[in-house]
Amino acid sequence: MKLKTWQRNVLLGAVIAAGGFLLFNLAFLFAALTMQVCRRIILLFSGSAEPEFNPMLWRYVFAILILLISWFVLRSKLPILVKATYLTMPLMVLLVMVGIQFYAQPQWVPIALGGIIVAAVLAYLYQKKLAWQYYFAALYTAALALYIVLAGIDI
Repeated sequence: MKLKTWQRNVLLGAVIAAGGFLLFNLAFLFAALTMQVCRRIILLFSGSAEPEFNPMLWRYVFAILILLISWFVLRSKLPILVKATYLTMPLMVLLVMVGIQFYAQPQWVPIALGGIIVAAVLAYLYQKKLAWQYYFAALYTAALALYIVLAGIDI
């Protein structure tokens, strides 16, 4: 049975959404692992039982690791569907980091900054003339992040 174009596209969108959701959860597990490793390294070098721990340090390390991995994945020869699905994860990480950083600000501040990030990603996708799956991934992630902010869900 051959799928019609619109059925195939709906299926691809569902794969991107489901894969993105799975990657979001894996990213949060990776964030927890990064935090624990940073704590242990600081503990190892400080010699103190409870060292001073800057919570922003592990977030920066995590963000750099995610961006580095993303650079390799998105520049690879993997299929478009895999790369578009993967795009959801670093974009959500970036939007969540902005949300955490500006949590105490009025709600419009992280929304506006997130909008600027998403607009920059969309402009890059347009400039590179990439497939619609990338646009879907970016817009899906933006919509989900916006829902998280507006619904008041704490991460």
